[in-house]
Amino acid sequence: MTAFAARAAHPGKSVVPVYIVSDVGFGNEVFVVGTHRDLSSGGMMTPGVKLAWFSGNVWWGNIAVESGATLQYQFVKHPGDNVGHCSGTSVALSSVLTLTAPTADGPPYVAKRIRYTSSWSKVFILYRDNTTGSSWTDAAMIPIGAGRIAGEQVWEIRGIAAPGDEIEFVFHNDQSQYDNAPAPPSNTAQGAAPSVPMPYQGLSAPFNYRTPLDVLQVQDGQVFNYRPPATVSAPRVENRAVGSTVTGIPGRNIHIWLPRGYDNNTWKRYPVVYFHDGQNVFFPGGTFGTWDADRIASYETSQGRMREAIIVAVDNGNDYGSDRLKEYEPPGDIVSGYSGIADKYNQFLRDNVLPTLDYNYRTLNQPGQTANPKNNIIAGSSMGGLVSAYIGRESSGVFGRIGIFSPALWAAPNYMANSLSTAPKLPLQIYLDIGSAENSASVSDSATYWNDAMNLYNIYLRLGYAVNTELLFHPECGANHNEQAWSRRLPGFFQYELSPWDEPQWLAAALELPPLRLQSVDPAAGNATVNLLAPLGVPLVLESSTNLTTWSPWATPQTASAIWQNMTISGTSQPGGMRFWRARVTTP
Repeated sequence: MTAFAARAAHPGKSVVPVYIVSDVGFGNEVFVVGTHRDLSSGGMMTPGVKLAWFSGNVWWGNIAVESGATLQYQFVKHPGDNVGHCSGTSVALSSVLTLTAPTADGPPYVAKRIRYTSSWSKVFILYRDNTTGSSWTDAAMIPIGAGRIAGEQVWEIRGIAAPGDEIEFVFHNDQSQYDNAPAPPSNTAQGAAPSVPMPYQGLSAPFNYRTPLDVLQVQDGQVFNYRPPATVSAPRVENRAVGSTVTGIPGRNIHIWLPRGYDNNTWKRYPVVYFHDGQNVFFPGGTFGTWDADRIASYETSQGRMREAIIVAVDNGNDYGSDRLKEYEPPGDIVSGYSGIADKYNQFLRDNVLPTLDYNYRTLNQPGQTANPKNNIIAGSSMGGLVSAYIGRESSGVFGRIGIFSPALWAAPNYMANSLSTAPKLPLQIYLDIGSAENSASVSDSATYWNDAMNLYNIYLRLGYAVNTELLFHPECGANHNEQAWSRRLPGFFQYELSPWDEPQWLAAALELPPLRLQSVDPAAGNATVNLLAPLGVPLVLESSTNLTTWSPWATPQTASAIWQNMTISGTSQPGGMRFWRARVTTP
């Protein structure tokens, strides 16, 4: 069961600029195509990664590809309009070319490691590597320790599939009993809300586990990259009323989805996704349907395909004495007779909504301190997509990741011409999508939505944003302008903006931490320099000892800022005599 394309094998990416000079004629675009998954913009774009046009018929773009990979690629021209993009034919502009991406530090292990909690007397894992397209392999797991209750054990297998690859698997006991992944969520259909979320419709049992994680534990049908508690609390939604200190912006309700384990894992803090039009975000939504963000996030999290996160649905102003159109319209533009006050709505989010979350929930922002923009994600569709682009431009120091679904850019011509198109490159990670058949009550021509989104993609590409790491574009052929389409594309947004590779891999750090390498030592002075391959975000405490029994801190704790980082640490201890050093991970 595969609903979405596999990601690149090495989670680390290296940026490669590509360009070609070619006059392809009016209405055509230039794409980079190839068999490697990174040349399909994360498996989302057909026919490949679109480049941006520059004066002199130069087509150029930054593409982030798997570090160290050798790729064959080709430049092609393809129709750029919403009809031709989906039905047209590509024409080659070059021969097949080859590039080798720069290398990056890789993991300290050479294959995946899976742990599984079960009361079976024998356990086998049936697996395949989706990234390489390998065939199914059956392998025995070995017991390594007691489980949570009598008769239960923890089983383990090592050495299967390459690091970073997406692996698909099921467990069995060699007696015709199988442990498949749980079925996608299903509820009684309500109004315009379907019983099964849109991304999972059409899938059928048996459902397999599928994750890109390297070191993981499976317990009660859930995939974890840390040691889970014996019983994991279920996701849940809370509702809060947030007052407003911003003139012209009324207070309103917000709806807060808390992920699995929030009540158990009191050590853990979370990134936060803020959605506009909150009335439609969680099941069952409203008149127009639902994004199903709560049910989709629950399922994607349970299978290790996105980070555990807090999701906040912020109601629009329609029920609170305001109009969503003017709140989502940038200042300087007018929509349906309303002058835009998106600057005030942005202030309401920064001054009222974010502090409510940071003071009352375990977000990754410490209350009273400067926000970490990488941990604050803002997203919305249509006018909500427009205001997300606006907020990213105006408040990149607060919201560092943005989701722009089917943006109503037609409503803000002045902002598009005078602000977005002249903006500098900002520290943002941008998700952008569009459907080829979009229209709304305000715009009947689907080419308008399509062309505006393509133009916005070109703006970001010309500014230097790298596809796959800083920019992900998902045009969907045949998709309309509605909640069903946005729900269908939501897993791709979650997997990109909340990639599990963007957080500490606690289980990998505990089980696979590499040894220290002594680079230099001066025993007389007590000075030494050590080197190790450190995992992202995991605090490493360097300690020294003279007897391997009593250890004391030796250097200031450090954390890596890359997925794996070659780190060199120097420190001073008592001079003279024999001395040992070790790195200790403070795991939760």
